Amino acid sequence: MPHKPVLLKEALELLHLGPGSVVVDGTLGSGGHSLEILKQMDAEGCLIALDQDPESLKRCQPLFEKDSRVSLHHSNYLEMDQVLERLNVKAVDAVILDIGVSLDQLESSERGFSFLRIGPLDMRMNPYQSVSARDLIHDLSQKELEAIFRNYGEERLSRKFSERICKARESERIETTEDLIRVLLGRRSGTKPAGLRRHPATKVFQALRIAVNDELEVLKEGLPRIWKSIKVGGRLVVLSFHSLEDRIVKQTFREWARSGEAFDLTKKPMMPTREEMRINRQSRSAKLRAVEKIR
Repeated sequence: MPHKPVLLKEALELLHLGPGSVVVDGTLGSGGHSLEILKQMDAEGCLIALDQDPESLKRCQPLFEKDSRVSLHHSNYLEMDQVLERLNVKAVDAVILDIGVSLDQLESSERGFSFLRIGPLDMRMNPYQSVSARDLIHDLSQKELEAIFRNYGEERLSRKFSERICKARESERIETTEDLIRVLLGRRSGTKPAGLRRHPATKVFQALRIAVNDELEVLKEGLPRIWKSIKVGGRLVVLSFHSLEDRIVKQTFREWARSGEAFDLTKKPMMPTREEMRINRQSRSAKLRAVEKIR
């Protein structure tokens, strides 16, 4: 059974599903949102679920294969309009996006997303794409790596870390998550130094993941394309876990509201309660925003 998504009750209320709703879950993940959406959907409803990670689709297939209202698609939400065209769906009533890495991806050592697990330095959400985190570590210049760590990870030690990586790769291959952590820390062990609340590699791993998957540019380009496929009266709900992602969502929604295209349903982002954060530490940085299309 998939884990309960963050801010689930709030997200479902904002979707505001009615009879015969056509809904897109643009980031299927573990299927948590989709399962709950189906509980609120009548027999005439339709759920179109997308994910760029084929492992997610494989994992979720048994959950939905007996429900004729559901169709699963290996696709990035950026290409949602193409999926809808293939299905001959002209417009939808609601779209939900849960941006970022999933818990299943983080917990898989083979995917290389987490500094807490030893595995190949990969970080590709879609394993069919060509460039991995290992490629960036070995192929980019020191200035390019520094810019990634600074701009995507907001890492204050960006220069020091990029210098250490470039020096180390002159004499060794940085192939695994453990290799990278050891290089970043400048020591033989990859364990976190005692007394630190946050692992020193946290922001570097986050920045590399964003860069490998081009997450911010996909979000910038994807929101307007998704918006065109939503009916008047329909809604777009976005859950983000990074300040840079939330900034893009906030600015985009604000522009739509100012132009008279949308009504901002959340003005300020909805955030988890203390109780939810206590139960699920992953929810601490979550922000939920939603808009309704009015013309």
